[in-house]
Amino acid sequence: MTEPSTSPARPTSSRPPSTRLPSTRVLSTLALLGFVASLLGFGAMLDGFSQGTHPVALLGARGVPRWWAFDLFGFVLPGLLAWASIVRSSIADNARADGGGRLLGVGWTLCAIAALAFAAQGALPIDAAQGFGYGIARLHAAAWTVWWIAFAAGGVLLAIGWRGRIALRFATAFVVALVLVFSFVAVPGAPAMGQRIGFVAWLAWVACVGWGFWMPRERV
Repeated sequence: MTEPSTSPARPTSSRPPSTRLPSTRVLSTLALLGFVASLLGFGAMLDGFSQGTHPVALLGARGVPRWWAFDLFGFVLPGLLAWASIVRSSIADNARADGGGRLLGVGWTLCAIAALAFAAQGALPIDAAQGFGYGIARLHAAAWTVWWIAFAAGGVLLAIGWRGRIALRFATAFVVALVLVFSFVAVPGAPAMGQRIGFVAWLAWVACVGWGFWMPRERV
């Protein structure tokens, strides 16, 4: 006859099972570094291109050398990576018990739409000879508009819904304000620099959220 075991039962882990999908840290970091590297690299290879005066979309304009490569590596891939990171971050955030569920859900959805709009800019290239006011270039401008509006609205909702996370709310509100300001106000002497600041600030925000910066540490 065997004696009953006296060892305490091991508590079951409440953590979700691990998956083979890339983490939000990897996805968001690749999105940020991919965009910055493409912007600087393709900009350096294009004769006469100025980061301060020429729009980012010019690097992916039809008729410009390697235009399709910049659209792919500068817009489409970073946008899709940011989208995947945002979706995974939203899933992790919804598992928390901080409240503000519906508000956060709408906020995350708008931020995901912003990432897809960013990627769509690469699928809707402008024409180097005709600029933004002709044909498909208008859709490119519309995608950029959807990007900053969706992120601004989504960021505000997230900042409101994140109860008890003061640092994260402040950082999100700051990035939203930065994107809004540089969407309308040109930097003196470098009118195209504002768009770059907005893009990088947004991708940096996605990366910081993906890495869990400003998040309260859970007690063990």
